[in-house]
Amino acid sequence: NTNTDCFTNSRSDISASGTSYTLDGLEEGTEYSITVTATLTGNGGTQESSTATTLTAAPSAPPPDLTVTDVNSSTITVEWGEVPCINQNGAITGYSVQYGVMESGNTEIVNVDGATVNEATITGLMPSTTYSIQVAAVNRAGTREYSDPEMAET
Repeated sequence: NTNTDCFTNSRSDISASGTSYTLDGLEEGTEYSITVTATLTGNGGTQESSTATTLTAAPSAPPPDLTVTDVNSSTITVEWGEVPCINQNGAITGYSVQYGVMESGNTEIVNVDGATVNEATITGLMPSTTYSIQVAAVNRAGTREYSDPEMAET
């Protein structure tokens, strides 16, 4: 789920000498446009542009505010909030929803992909059964942190 509040456009001018320069303090999973201008004494200089994307890590926090919004004898709908910008580590590309029957300890994994989805409907459930549901955000690097379980009974 790409939260546009997490991304900014900015420009920095850096003066350097030599043949290399290390940029630090960059955001994970972010594409940067880099333009290098070589200036010789008495010349206007030449420019070379390139883009580079920093490596990314899986989101370091789960989506907050996991809630059950609709339950019937075979269906549970769950919703969740946006992962805080600082924990996204790049653009959120989808969500992984995990659920299982509390009594059996078995967990069936359901993946909900899509950048704009903040809810999932789990169908085909057994009536009068308690389920444990967890959600994790996914980015290019994968999935790391699942939410605390939310219980729901069909």
